[in-house]
Amino acid sequence: MSLDDLRKKRAFIYENTQNILDNMQLIADESLRVADVAKNAESLLNNLEDEFEKQTGFNKTDCVFLFFATALQVLRWVIIDMTSHFGESSDQDQRLAENDKSIKDRVKERNAEFRKKHLRNPDDPKSGYDIKQSEKSYKTWMEIISSSVPYDAIKGSAAFGLNLNGRNHRMKTLGHDPILGWVFGTMNIMTDTCTMNTLRTFDIDRNTHYFLKETTLIHGFKDAYFSFKEDKLRLPAAIFAEAVHLESDKFTKMGLPIPALSVFSEDLAGKLYLEQYDSLCLTRDLQTIGKQAAYAIIINMIIGLIHGLFYDHDKYVSREVYEVKTRKLLLYSNLIASTSNVIYVAVSAHMGKADAWKHLDFGGIAVTLYRLMTDHDFIAKVKEEFILGSFNKMIQGEQLNLKESSVWDSENLS
Repeated sequence: MSLDDLRKKRAFIYENTQNILDNMQLIADESLRVADVAKNAESLLNNLEDEFEKQTGFNKTDCVFLFFATALQVLRWVIIDMTSHFGESSDQDQRLAENDKSIKDRVKERNAEFRKKHLRNPDDPKSGYDIKQSEKSYKTWMEIISSSVPYDAIKGSAAFGLNLNGRNHRMKTLGHDPILGWVFGTMNIMTDTCTMNTLRTFDIDRNTHYFLKETTLIHGFKDAYFSFKEDKLRLPAAIFAEAVHLESDKFTKMGLPIPALSVFSEDLAGKLYLEQYDSLCLTRDLQTIGKQAAYAIIINMIIGLIHGLFYDHDKYVSREVYEVKTRKLLLYSNLIASTSNVIYVAVSAHMGKADAWKHLDFGGIAVTLYRLMTDHDFIAKVKEEFILGSFNKMIQGEQLNLKESSVWDSENLS
């Protein structure tokens, strides 16, 4: 081997050795850096948490938004409370008498339309339906829409311990229930039966409307099924008759009872019904609650959208972190408005106002509770991603993207 070859080999070995030593130094330095991060992990995580709180804390602009949003929410429930009739009984002056001629005329008109639509046209054998007579004495579809509903029967009920009368029979019979009536009332119409809110079922005389005997609910549905098998039109005819009857009763002075309540609490249902709080009153109140919730959501959307326009990417780490601030703002405004409403109701009740509960902002409180759950989860998720993500970058030696509003110098974290 020549002298030049030895020199080249020596230079090669020296160079590789130096590279190895340099790499070892880099590894040692990196190990020391990671060890230093690990040693100060608690302090660094606390600093990152402080940084998150500073990034999502309120400044003067946010406080203005908070005040304005809260004022709108409070004004919302005050205006709705002043303009609604929540919890009030029906206005009898606006209701029709049970035997009002317009009701009877409307029922006759609806029945005539149904008959005209389904009667067979002699000139066209393919049109309409025949009136099939029953082999088991079930009502034909024509009789179903023409006869009175069996759950209007009262005579003879005392013999079975029912004591029905004109004031309470709608509350006690499921055929008059605005929801359950579509099932039980339809079956009753097809089978000349009457099902009570206790599920006791009775056969009703088709002609005299007297209570004949007690049967079973299962037997009633079986008869309805067999009647349907004889003539498929009997079921839609019974549903039609149920719809017409509910419609004719709904706007009368007695109205229709609150759906399903009598099944679970007959005493409460009876008390409300006697106080003339019926299904229309409930519908009105549900609409009021819907308005309360809808307007609260709309206000939140508008404030959130406007507040989002103030996002500055030079001041905040990310859009998600800024959205935490927006959600905090909306949550606090909803909490303040709902709390003020509850305090107002509590003070009114303490001062002896018996119907103070009627002024509760049910819809707004529901929106507040929903925001408490969803916003808390969102804020916790973003906070976790911010802290753990930043800490992971520190371990990997990456430069953190912390803005000028930071509580520390980002260079000290890398």
